Amino acid sequence: MRGDFRVGDWIVHPSLNALERDGKTVHLEPKVMQVLLTLASEPSEVFTRETVQRQVWPDVVVGEDVLIRAIGKIRRAFHDDPVIETVPKVGYRLVAPVVRESDGIATEIREPQKSFAPLLTTDEAAHVDATPVAPSLPIHPFPDPIKVPASRRPLIWLVAFAAVLLLVFATFAIISRFYRGHSTQTGPYVTRPFTTDPGSQIQTSFSPDGKSVAYVWRKDGKSYGQIYIRSLNSEQPTRLTPEQPADQLNPVWSPDGGQIAFVRKDDNHSSIVVVPSSGGTGDEIYTLPVNSAREYGGLAWTADGAGLIFPQQNTLEGPSYLIELSLRDRTVQSITAPPLLWDGDFFPTVSPDGRTLAFVRGSEQFARDIYVMSLPSGPIQRITRGRLAMSLAWTEDSASIVFSSSRNGALSLWRVKATGGDPQRLAAVGDDAYAPAIAKHGHRLIYSHGSAMWGIFAIDLADKSAAPAVILTSSEQDAAPHISPAGGHIIFQSWRSGSREIWAAQVDGSNPVQLTDNPGQSAGDPSWSPDGELIALDARLDSFAHIYVINASGGKPRAVTSGSCNDVAPSWSPDGQYLYFGSNRSGSWQIWRVPVDDSHVPQQITTNGGMFAMVSGDGQRIYYTKYTSAGLWQQPVVGGRERKVFDGPPAGYPDYWTLSRDGVYALSIVGQQFALSRIDPETGQARVLDLLKYSPTVGLSISPDGKKMVYSGLISASSHLTLVEDFR
Repeated sequence: MRGDFRVGDWIVHPSLNALERDGKTVHLEPKVMQVLLTLASEPSEVFTRETVQRQVWPDVVVGEDVLIRAIGKIRRAFHDDPVIETVPKVGYRLVAPVVRESDGIATEIREPQKSFAPLLTTDEAAHVDATPVAPSLPIHPFPDPIKVPASRRPLIWLVAFAAVLLLVFATFAIISRFYRGHSTQTGPYVTRPFTTDPGSQIQTSFSPDGKSVAYVWRKDGKSYGQIYIRSLNSEQPTRLTPEQPADQLNPVWSPDGGQIAFVRKDDNHSSIVVVPSSGGTGDEIYTLPVNSAREYGGLAWTADGAGLIFPQQNTLEGPSYLIELSLRDRTVQSITAPPLLWDGDFFPTVSPDGRTLAFVRGSEQFARDIYVMSLPSGPIQRITRGRLAMSLAWTEDSASIVFSSSRNGALSLWRVKATGGDPQRLAAVGDDAYAPAIAKHGHRLIYSHGSAMWGIFAIDLADKSAAPAVILTSSEQDAAPHISPAGGHIIFQSWRSGSREIWAAQVDGSNPVQLTDNPGQSAGDPSWSPDGELIALDARLDSFAHIYVINASGGKPRAVTSGSCNDVAPSWSPDGQYLYFGSNRSGSWQIWRVPVDDSHVPQQITTNGGMFAMVSGDGQRIYYTKYTSAGLWQQPVVGGRERKVFDGPPAGYPDYWTLSRDGVYALSIVGQQFALSRIDPETGQARVLDLLKYSPTVGLSISPDGKKMVYSGLISASSHLTLVEDFR
């Protein structure tokens, strides 16, 4: 269907991916709009699930949950008006009147027939964001010890990969959609797409007069993002600097509009660059001490234009803190000093009146809050608590801060007073919104809107000609799969319930069941005990990541570690008596272990670094990767000299490997592509088994018989800019 049309009393604008009623606009993801257009093409006709999937996702194999979520998003966009009917075991049909808008003449397409079939199935209700509902599950989806929980139970080290996704979703873990919050911002906004170009457009900055926007555009097929400028009155963007093989990030306009500063990052170093806003090659004015992905975390001009504020680290494992660089004499001074073992400070933003600095501080990647500081050196005040916050923008009056967050709702935009208080969700902006920028004049807001498709893949290692098969897909991130000791099931971390939780499924991906229900506490990295009775995981119940254990049937996590430090990525000893994990409790990332019994006294295993570890089948050797260095190391469990086994996985991907009975399997980069290799741990010799079509995300696992491997990957992702006029 082409052109605008009405569904009930809503106007549908397909070209804008938007719905409108009473002056209010709701945006849909492009694929969600395509689902609506498919159903609206033949109102009252029943479309099978297979037909809709084939028309909307013709080139991608997707799971049924992706369509269920799309239907749920349509229903929520229509404010739960009776628009779509579910035909049990068949598909869907549009039951609201559909009228085409053409040159001011309304033409009714078809009067739908009445039906008394249910409008919402239990399975779909389980995907609705407003209130989690227990899904309809088989009574015995698994043989013991996996049991269905009585109710739905809803990296830190993945720094380099988080940096890549930052260009796609402007976040360290892309990440994810959640249930609705409250809102005081209901209009009358005027919203429109600002960019619809292929690829990803993110990280915006308004010119001082509010009439132009600088942003990062990573084009399809390109490895690096470049900075472009576009006037609000033009459809044609202009590249700011000559294209080069380096990421250009975080563009910010100087107060006088004459310059733009940004971060340039290549494989060797990260630097601060200043270039005239009319374009040019730019001058590198400062080189950051370490080439860390965490230094993507924002850039700001001082109010007088004489300096720049940005985060940096002294070491790869040290916290990120904010510094101010004087453009006059190129000297720097520290502005903030986060606690030593914390992740640190990011996203500095100076208020329009120049009096206050806002920034994000976090104990670790998934626990970050907003802080404010009176300039130049006033006291620091925390104004939000308990949930992930990032990407800040001040309102024109310097009274409030708009930020992106996953608190109690989708990755969306929220507003909080600069003095603190209860943040309010900007519901009119919609889901999957992040990285806001607000003009100092003109009452305009712009933000990024993203979508993605994730998958868990299985490879038949016994069949050398077999291609990876998709066993699970979701518009939410599924990752870190782990095959059970008996080989019949997998556990994995997923955002599909509204927060990152632990799920289980049969090894072919069927019958997924949620095992944990701790919204906002970001459970991940599950590992099955050798007997299959328990599952270890990391979670953030007290703002720090710690190790927990649950029964294989799900339930409340039982803490195994604690303290003002971060413990991540547990794995079991072969006898099931110990859990090995990465921790910064000693001041640097090392491998530790802790008894699973009630003593819970951690013991440090490595001294030269360590992040992700596994113990050999005989219990004699520990293999591990490090937080800052490429390679896999080995040392005796009882202590001794470490030995480097081979040079992969690359730095920043410490969990891209696993042990099996016939060696080490690891993912490494070959050219511009990830490859699966098998490594002889004694000789270090590697043999490439397969080149991966999709970029892997988190973890891989080998079945006990060595015949099957599972891993997770990003199938597709894109991000575009949406402009909001009359934002107050």
